[in-house]
Amino acid sequence: MKRTAIALSLGLAAGLPAAALAQAGHDAHHPAQAQGQAAPPAAPTVPMSDMPEQHRTMMQAMPAECIAAMQQMMQGGMMHGAADATKPAGMAPADGNVPDFTRAYVDSMDAMHGPMMEGIMADDPDTAFVRGMIPHHQGAIDMAKIVQQHGDDPQTKAWAAEIIAAQEREIAGMEAWLAEKASPAPIDFGQTGGTVWSADEGGSSISAIELGTGTVTTTPIPVAPHNVDLTPDGRVLLAVGTPASGDHGDGHDHAGGDTAGLLVMLDPQDLSKPAATVEVGAHPAHVVADRQGRAFVALSGGDEIAVVDLAQAAVATRIKTGAYPHGLRLSPDGTELYVANVEDGSVSVIDTASLTEAARIPVGKAPVQVGFTPDGSRVYVSLRDENRVAVIDTASREVTGRIEVGPNPIQMIATPDGRQVYVANQGTEAAPNDTVSVIDTATGQVVKTLKTGPGAHGVSVSADGAFVFVTNIADDSVSVIDVARQEVIGSVPVGDRPNGIVHGPSN
Repeated sequence: MKRTAIALSLGLAAGLPAAALAQAGHDAHHPAQAQGQAAPPAAPTVPMSDMPEQHRTMMQAMPAECIAAMQQMMQGGMMHGAADATKPAGMAPADGNVPDFTRAYVDSMDAMHGPMMEGIMADDPDTAFVRGMIPHHQGAIDMAKIVQQHGDDPQTKAWAAEIIAAQEREIAGMEAWLAEKASPAPIDFGQTGGTVWSADEGGSSISAIELGTGTVTTTPIPVAPHNVDLTPDGRVLLAVGTPASGDHGDGHDHAGGDTAGLLVMLDPQDLSKPAATVEVGAHPAHVVADRQGRAFVALSGGDEIAVVDLAQAAVATRIKTGAYPHGLRLSPDGTELYVANVEDGSVSVIDTASLTEAARIPVGKAPVQVGFTPDGSRVYVSLRDENRVAVIDTASREVTGRIEVGPNPIQMIATPDGRQVYVANQGTEAAPNDTVSVIDTATGQVVKTLKTGPGAHGVSVSADGAFVFVTNIADDSVSVIDVARQEVIGSVPVGDRPNGIVHGPSN
């Protein structure tokens, strides 16, 4: 980081505006009179009032050693300027009385450095390079045109012509690359239709991706949603989270306080319609709905499940669980609800008929989410703090195996044919991970690791099993995995910090 800053400071010193250079030269020609023995010249301060805004921002952010280096360079330049009588012939004076070609060169540098500084601030390193190089190349073109206008040496003019042609050609290529990167080819979903909804917790919104058209619509909702789900009939989209003004955290940590969380009931055909809300309790994490018109909401702040009567839009009852319940899923036949309890390393098994906890299974450190195989015989549980997935035999209610996956696994889902389980490895806030582990359910082994976007979190699968969708909370995107090819075939930009995700019928 220091090496980069020093390199930038060298370029910045070279690109100081003409007014600042003129002032530096003026000061050098009028040294203060000292009494007695002359003291060595003081290191000058770098003038900032006349700098472009980008330069001032860069200077204010520089380490002290970079500022000192710039001051030394400027002092050296001023000392050379003070010795006007000994300057080589042809060297321009440092004050404001400069030839037209010198002024033109300085102006071209002024015009170049601001856009370069802005360009290299891009989030992607490749994009930052290209956006920084385009104004750099343009600066070379401008300088070449100046020597063509003012110079009289055939060689410099020949070089200038070569530079202009080469740099213009490279700029055209770089601009084409940027245009292609900004407008990726649309993803071909084939016969797979429907809509994918992502819970954009950071933006207090939901993004709807229409697979048929590829369009994305992001709509504000009353909560910062951590999770979304559809009712089995597809008529209601459910979202849970804290009120929209709340602190959204890092994507999977809902601890702290007794915030009154909400369940929001939305029309999936039109998310902008007024939503019905139900106050459910402290820090709702996930929600699932059954065929009896009930929604089950895990309340991390209350160590319980709120059972909501959707027709009445009211909490019907509450079920105690282990500590800090988070992810939950219904068994394929709807008779049991498995709930991951993060803080006590267990999974609660809820009997959906009696609405009581039938069992509590120890599984490992920080279980975050569960996922059933389609036949209901096994449940996979992400163990965030172990970088593993536990496998539960639902008949015996015992852990029968553990599978090593990527860093900090969060959500997972089985494909409709039951052959694979996809696990999103989120990593940490400081070091977001960008992988999905693919588990072969027959062998219990990871057979492939796919690269998605940073902060891989939520996972859903299309009804036909052709595609898996993964939210990337540190990239504000949804990655699309082609299951047959076992490849990530593209990504779709969505709202801020997407977490939960679900695929359903088309709008």
